[in-house]
Amino acid sequence: MTDTAFSAVMSRLSALDTLSLRVSQDWLAFGLDRVDVLVIDILTVSELTAMPLVSKYRLSAVHPDPGRDLGLTKVWTGWLGDASDVAPVAMRLTLAAGDDG
Repeated sequence: MTDTAFSAVMSRLSALDTLSLRVSQDWLAFGLDRVDVLVIDILTVSELTAMPLVSKYRLSAVHPDPGRDLGLTKVWTGWLGDASDVAPVAMRLTLAAGDDG
């Protein structure tokens, strides 16, 4: 099996302090065309884990999903161009309230 950019990114992410690391498949509509994308979902309580990812992948802050906005979480999303050799790849990073100490 050859090493892809996507697997290299996943390998680095799996070494981080996270509560959850998932990959799912989704799709986006562009007019009449449909494009399959991979979505990397990361949940952590550590700002020491989250902030370098926000900076490295230039993630943008977004509002949490309705029903989850209790002021206890921060969410960032973005596209990972360096991991898109398999398919377009998006990341959703959630920083949940917790102890970082």
